[in-house]
Amino acid sequence: MGALREAQWQYDNAEPVPDDGQAEAERIWIENGIVELLARRDVLFMFQGKQLGVTFERFALAVDEHAMGELSGDTCSKTVLGRLVLAAVCKSTHDAASAALEMLNVLDPRALMVQLAHDLLAPFARDGVLAEREAEQP
Repeated sequence: MGALREAQWQYDNAEPVPDDGQAEAERIWIENGIVELLARRDVLFMFQGKQLGVTFERFALAVDEHAMGELSGDTCSKTVLGRLVLAAVCKSTHDAASAALEMLNVLDPRALMVQLAHDLLAPFARDGVLAEREAEQP
């Protein structure tokens, strides 16, 4: 029991990890990337001779995967996809939006889009920040 108390004391009294600004830079990079993806633009950068990042197509695929997951469940009507297509073809934006909201099955669809974009961008944040810093150097 003494080892457990000692470990808890060390955890409770640990010094904060010094912040070099990397975490904040990554957070900002992700936020900027989310804005780009929501504006239908790719978030790509060159790092160590390779192009990395997230394309709008990959983002659309993540949205599609979420929607298809919802369609396979019992949370929306069996005709929602057909209604969405018909509304889009007939240029009925209100009906298309209504069907899309039903299909996504979330209270805040924008928050879902932001979360999906965040999840796609997060693995690239460190390299994205480093690439930006390299590009800024003469």
